[in-house]
Amino acid sequence: MKKVCAAVAAAAMGMCGAVQAQDFPQGYLGISYAQPEQDDRFFGSDRFDTGEVFVRLGGHLNNVFDAELRVGTTLSTKTGNGREFGHDYLASLMLRAGYDVGVFHPYVAAGLTYGKEWLELANGAEVSETFDDVSYAVGTDISLGERLGVNVEYMQYYDIGNVTMKGPSAGVIWRF
Repeated sequence: MKKVCAAVAAAAMGMCGAVQAQDFPQGYLGISYAQPEQDDRFFGSDRFDTGEVFVRLGGHLNNVFDAELRVGTTLSTKTGNGREFGHDYLASLMLRAGYDVGVFHPYVAAGLTYGKEWLELANGAEVSETFDDVSYAVGTDISLGERLGVNVEYMQYYDIGNVTMKGPSAGVIWRF
């Protein structure tokens, strides 16, 4: 929990540190839907996916770098064999590097992701575990106007031992 609080504080400082003299919006708020795929540990198949929803809050540090905080949870759980799997939360603090090319803003990002996953067994018992790992992403923001845009991205949330979680997402952003 201390790590999550530190991540929130760092993101807030990053947004406050943005230079206000620029003629572009300094921050953005977004919502994304991700369909991450992960190695199967519970259902007897090779891989499975879940549906995750993320709220993103970011700030421009300069023309190249952004700091971003993402918080998400499972919207569409995985079920099978009398079990159900999902995430209570996923929280990521990311540093993005990108540059505007017309209406596109392609970027790469790296940061830390913290999460808590759960598995409900057939007998009703629930097992949960927390995790943290370095995350990577590549994506682009596409401007639809001065304030509104869409985002597409591919992110690796974690790679711990023999378990990875990675996949695409799409969403909308509003700049302020």
